[in-house]
Formats: sequence, C-alpha cells, structure tokens
Amino acid sequence: MAKGTEPADTTAYAEDMPAPTYPGPGFRIGEYLIKEVLGHGAMATVYLATDITGHEVALKVFVEGPGVSATMLERFRREAEASKKLRRHPHIVTIYATGKEGPYQYIAMESIKRSKTVEAALESMPMSLDGIVELIIKIARALQYAHSRGIVHRDVKPTNIMIDEFGEPLLADFGVASFIDGPTCTMTGALTGTPLYMSPEQARGERVGPLSDIYSIGVVLFEAVTGVLPYSAHHRSRVREVLDAVKHEPPRRPRLFRREITPNLEAVMLKALEKDPVDRYPDAEAFAVDLERALAGRRVSAHHFSRIDYLRHLMRRYRQTVVSVASVVTLLCALLLGFHVKLVHARFEGLLHLARFVGSERARQGPAAQWAPSQDTTRAWYDIKRGRRAMLAGDFDKAAGFFSMAVEVSREMGDKRTVAIAQLEQARCQLMDRHNGSSLQHYQSVIDNPDAPPILVETAQLEYLMLLLIQNDKEEAYELLVRKGIPRNPAIQDAVDCVAGDLAPTEFLSRIPGYPPDFQNDALLVLALRAMMNGNMDDYRSYLREAIQRSSPSMEWPAPLVRQLAADMDP
Repeated sequence: MAKGTEPADTTAYAEDMPAPTYPGPGFRIGEYLIKEVLGHGAMATVYLATDITGHEVALKVFVEGPGVSATMLERFRREAEASKKLRRHPHIVTIYATGKEGPYQYIAMESIKRSKTVEAALESMPMSLDGIVELIIKIARALQYAHSRGIVHRDVKPTNIMIDEFGEPLLADFGVASFIDGPTCTMTGALTGTPLYMSPEQARGERVGPLSDIYSIGVVLFEAVTGVLPYSAHHRSRVREVLDAVKHEPPRRPRLFRREITPNLEAVMLKALEKDPVDRYPDAEAFAVDLERALAGRRVSAHHFSRIDYLRHLMRRYRQTVVSVASVVTLLCALLLGFHVKLVHARFEGLLHLARFVGSERARQGPAAQWAPSQDTTRAWYDIKRGRRAMLAGDFDKAAGFFSMAVEVSREMGDKRTVAIAQLEQARCQLMDRHNGSSLQHYQSVIDNPDAPPILVETAQLEYLMLLLIQNDKEEAYELLVRKGIPRNPAIQDAVDCVAGDLAPTEFLSRIPGYPPDFQNDALLVLALRAMMNGNMDDYRSYLREAIQRSSPSMEWPAPLVRQLAADMDP
C-alpha cells in the first residue's frame, strides 16, 4: 500500500453503536432545518434546507453508520476542506459552511433548486456552438482557480457542471478531489472518477494532476458540441471497453460530426485530448485562452490538422483495416486492369441511367423534391420544440409529425443523441393516439441506441414496461426485465422494482416524497398500474385521480396518459 493511503474497507463506525436516523423534512442538523430532498449521490444526500434567518441553502449530508468505510468519510471531509478553499470563485458552487453534528457531516452551499446539469440542459434545449464553448471557458477558469490552490477535481463530467437560472455554469462535487501536495485516500492502482471522462493516466490507476482535469473537460466539450464521445466507446459500453478506448484509441475528429466547428476550435479540442499529458495544454488557463482565440477567429497555439496529419490519424486509428483494404485493392487492380475499357463504358451507361431516373423523379414529384434537410442541429431542435408545443396543446398527431422530422434531420447529421430524444417523444405521441405497436417500436429504438443518454434509456425502459402492463402483456414485460436488467437511476429502479413485484407498494409510496418533483407523477402512475395488476381497481382509480390533481392544469408527461387512462375507466 502506498504511503498516505487507507484501505477502502476500513469501517469508520463502531458496529455496536445504534444506526443513525436518516434525515427527512422537519429534521434539524445544526442551524439548518430540512425541507425536502433534492437528490441522492454515491456518498451523500442533498436536501433543500433553511438556516436560522430563513435563507434557503442546499445541504449535503453524509451519515456515518454501520458499513460506512473510513475512505468514504475521508473523501467527504476532503470535499468539505476543498470547498472551503474554493468558496470565492463565481463559477464554483458557493459554500457557506461545513460542520458535524453527531453522525451527520454536512456542507451548506448555495441552493441549486432551479438549476440543471449540463447534461440535462443539452437534452432539454438546443445550445449554440459558441454558447457551449463560452460555458467551457468559464469552467476551465474555475479549474485553474482550483489548481492554483492545490486541488485537482478528478471527476469533471456533465453531471458535475450545473447551469443556474441565469445561464451561468457552476463546477460542483469535489467529492473525489485530491490535494496536489497531500496524501491520497485512494489505494495505488484503484480508479477514481467516471470512466467515460477519465484521462488515460487516470484510467491506468496512476496518481493524476491538473492536466488530467484538462483532458476530462476536453471530453465534456467534445460530447457537448458533437453529441458523441471522442472514441467508439459509449455510455452503455462495458467498463473494460471504455478504459481500453480511453487509454489507447485516438480521438475522432470533431469536424466529422459538426461542420460548423472551425479548424482552430478542432485543433484546440484535440490538443486537450492528447493521450500524453506532456502534449496537452500546460494549464487550464492556456486552454481557456486558446478557446477564446478560436471563437474570435484568431490564431491558436494548438497545431492544425493538415491532410497528412489526417491520413496519419486514420492510419493509427484503423491500422488493421487499412492493411486489409490495401491488400484487397491491390488484388482487385490486378484483376480488373484487363477490363478497363468495359468498366468505363459500363460506368458511363450507369451514370446516364441514374441521371434519367433522377430527372424523371424530380419531374414527377415537383419542386418539393428539390429540398434536402439542413445539416444544422438547431433545425432538429426547432422541430422538437414545435412538437412539444403541439403536445402541450393536445395535438399529438401534429406533434408526432414534428418529432419525425427531427429524427430524420438528426439521422442525416449522425446525431444519435438527438434522434433518441425525438423518438422518446414520438413514442408518447403514438401512445396517446392509441398506436401502441408504433409506440413500442419507438421505445425499443431509444433503448437500443448506443449514444442515447443513460437517463433517457432508463426512462424509455420504464415507459415501455408500463405500456406492456397496460396491454396485460406480462410475458413480454418479463422478457424486457431479463434482457435489459434493472436501471441504475434510484427512482426509476424503485419504479421498475415496484411494477415487477420486488418492492411493496406501501414502501414505494413512502419513498415518493424523496424523488425529484418531475418524477413523482410517474411514480403515482406506477402505483396505479401495480394496483390494476393486483386487481384492486379502487386503488387504481385513486392513484390516477391523485396524479391528475398534482398535474392539473399542466400537460407535461405523463399527465396526458393519466387523463386518458382515467377517462377509459369512467367513460
């Protein structure tokens, strides 16, 4: 074991001590009175609370207890210590106080109730290329501030970057941060962070420094502007595949996925993603400065991708394929050399036939056939926004048309992430129009999309499962659970467990107040379906009525479906 490390399984709480009470609404810790749960993390829970003056704060609470390791406790203490050092930066979540009361360690920070993560923001609304880059510039400077105070974040990812109600980014969650000059609380060779956003040296289990954070923010930038990750691994790949890709696979060129990315910006992004830390930017400030130059159209310090560089890049990336193709091409050239004249003649005839066919098709279809979908991502998002407005107006057939156009445009762009977002909405529209077969197909497409955000896939899985149960297709529902497994999101996991019969309805009902507000109606619908499966139609009606009361007069999903099910019960 390396000097300054602790074993991960050391218990930090005496086994013979009573288990602590977990906080809930009305519980007081220090001067803070808890009002509601905002979210759950790997180590702690975040609550909305008020201080003695009535000011709202976000209270992050770590509860010591049986089974809690010394390493987890040490990480929370380090987060508190790191947060206090960084409390003055405008783009790092503001920390008001830290403390301990009995078994409760806490960090009081600015309320982020009306904020959303970068991941959620990109899923819910289109962001311009310049807007995304400006956001990353601010986070890069927040990282520079942390690095200058001896702190490495080690887990920079979209869900750890919040956007407040004013559109300003905030770097959050220093739970696995390390101090540059201090001992680590991670065993040598152990992984700390999120594999998809790790640097190569982090994926190897080595001790990392500020340059690792630059790589991670480079991955965040790449995914935000292109909709895909820099390598072939994706959100549903196995951890081993992800780590191999991070360590060995050269990043893909961003301009292949979004044409409006300039050569300057591409060069900056690829320099941040260099496998060798020595080849990256020397610090986060240099990265931010080059991003500003790229936005302004000025010369950047990063090396541009020339045609020769691109060929080398392809050779490195597809070495085996290039060798195989070269061998096949050589063989074909030798075989086809004697038929050169015939091939030229056949090609001419083929082109002539194609020209005639295209001409006849255009003449038959008229001027509309001349139009081709724009390759601008904002076009797809414009259609998604129009579709959502039509859904809110109750016109699901019209909404489905807009979402269909968004799917087509996104496919032209190769933007599978936006395809998944539009297809989920398509599935809901088809469900409301009682086209259950089409709805199931769209849900299945989202579930099978390797670039779809995990939360979107798990939402589609839950809604697919509920639709199967509405149709009383229990066999297919069981097959889905076996094939896809249980989701990782705690709230969705509880919902699936409830409809699958592995979680009692009374226990699930008691957990609903702790779920995010926008999921609580989904939870009531789950309870209604569970009651229907149990033959308890009175409870079925009761849960549907409660869901309607909570959603009225909103038409946000699943309110339309709940109203339709209630109407089917009482025609």
